[in-house]
Amino acid sequence: MVVTANGVKPPYVITRRRAVLKFEAPEYAGIHIEARLDVDLKTFLDLQQLAGQSDNNPAGLREAFTMFGEQILESWNLRDDDGTVLSPDAMGFLALPPALGTAILGAWSEAVSTAGEALASA
Repeated sequence: MVVTANGVKPPYVITRRRAVLKFEAPEYAGIHIEARLDVDLKTFLDLQQLAGQSDNNPAGLREAFTMFGEQILESWNLRDDDGTVLSPDAMGFLALPPALGTAILGAWSEAVSTAGEALASA
């Protein structure tokens, strides 16, 4: 136990981890996406709520994809079929085909809810 001279313990520093997302589908072989794994609870709960409303609220799903691109996505190796590099942000995320965007959000949800290794904090 570390105690300072005045008997007060130093604060515990929370380390925010990143994860490389995993995809089972063979059509996504070669995709490399890094995302923040340890987000604050507000972001996590807001994203889960928005994504869960997708059946009857397309605006909520758009907001979930935008939130993911702005607050969670860190990097990827994606480029469009015309050669355009897609930026790892909300605009790039919203340019994805729906199936891929949904797969990315699902892979992140799986990574967040599964205990295991993550990349070291940057």
